[in-house]
Amino acid sequence: MKTTALGSPLSLNVLLVAALFAAVVFVAVTAQRIPVISNARIAMIALIVLGMTMCTMGGIGRVAAAGQWTHPLAIVGYVLGAAILVIAAGTVFGFKLPLIQSDTQAILTVAVLVGVKFANAVLHSFLARG
Repeated sequence: MKTTALGSPLSLNVLLVAALFAAVVFVAVTAQRIPVISNARIAMIALIVLGMTMCTMGGIGRVAAAGQWTHPLAIVGYVLGAAILVIAAGTVFGFKLPLIQSDTQAILTVAVLVGVKFANAVLHSFLARG
């Protein structure tokens, strides 16, 4: 029987993308401007691209490879991902969301939710091994 290698959320590639994610958050929150990230909307787009990259490498890609679509932690990941996308859409398209007053708050909220989603993926990875 052919087995599929499951990616780990703690792989070097995921951690490098996470470091780049953190750097973009730092640049956006401290209001520094670099040529590639000139405003909050561009920063949010970069964060979504980086977050989706991390998710495909160690999150949803792992769930798909293992066939664990209905695992409770996978469902938690879907809900977190949907919340992240709604907040990102609000920032990129300029509509206001309850409890989020500024673009900086939106970026920080997305960063925290991505951190929780990453922790969820790590926990799911450890539980799936057993």
